[in-house]
Amino acid sequence: MAWSEEGLARTWRALKDVEGEDWALMPIHQSGSVVFHAGRSFPGSREAVVVDFPAGTLKSADRLPGGGGFDILRLPPDTGSEGREAIALVRLIDGSHELFALMAVNILRHLEQLGRVPPRATLDAFFVRVREWQEFMANQRRKPLSTEKQAGLMGELIMLDALIRHTGSALVALDSWQGPTKSAQDFHVDSGAFEVKSTAKTQGFIARINSIDQLDSERWPMFLCAIRFAEDEAGETLTQCVNRLREVMDGSGVRKQFDALLLLSRYLDDHADRYTRKLLSGDVQCFRVEDDFPCLRRATLPGQIRNAQYDLDIESLDEAPQSMDMMFQILGETADEPV
Repeated sequence: MAWSEEGLARTWRALKDVEGEDWALMPIHQSGSVVFHAGRSFPGSREAVVVDFPAGTLKSADRLPGGGGFDILRLPPDTGSEGREAIALVRLIDGSHELFALMAVNILRHLEQLGRVPPRATLDAFFVRVREWQEFMANQRRKPLSTEKQAGLMGELIMLDALIRHTGSALVALDSWQGPTKSAQDFHVDSGAFEVKSTAKTQGFIARINSIDQLDSERWPMFLCAIRFAEDEAGETLTQCVNRLREVMDGSGVRKQFDALLLLSRYLDDHADRYTRKLLSGDVQCFRVEDDFPCLRRATLPGQIRNAQYDLDIESLDEAPQSMDMMFQILGETADEPV
């Protein structure tokens, strides 16, 4: 299922006025014996994602994570069907609606990718992903972005801007921007994806590939986009780039979702006056990642290697890059092809 923040929000809105019960639930997906629901917890009408398991999946020793604007609760036994038990990810009263929706969709996508695994494996993956979000939200959020991180975020924002112009929809482009939510690739477009690598260094272009899955993806087609920035007064600062896009998001009614993604990218307005370096981007080089593209692939690695990071020399690639417009055209043409 193509999960999106807006799609989940529509389901939550449909449950908003339900009264008379502690929980209002609507099933949205099933994987084997595990059922996923959108829900609301009353009183307070708090948004929730509820995962429904066969009885016995949850153990008394399970420690439920919580914090960071959300809580994890076991639902009372009489809430669901006989022989079932459920656990809920629930927004706290003072938690951000936009951040919670982003987290919920990210967790749903992660669990769906597991396929038909045993219920306990789904539950363990649920706990792991929630704890990753806890750590992510708490880790280094108050530190300004380094110069290279600024260039990295600028690169993603340039591609976001280009995707808005290509699709004609800020909402569609924002739903495609997956980098801030810990996805393997920065953008998912239909069945395809593209990863963005940027540098502001004058010599060389070494891109850090953060995982095996970043380029060896089941998503198809797959592209690697390389952007080289130069310090130039004709360019713009990271803050100017953000504010320019905020005007676009205001006009499209998706400013809160954009700001939530910025927060997950560690962009804070408290640091805006520190981002004074003006960067001017050159042409965006889009390399199609096919079978002969130089990258690590799980099929050729020993099974004992579970993850790896490595550096890729962009300047030494033999492949001829394609234009950004051509990449978008290819992504569109293959939208109906199987992943």
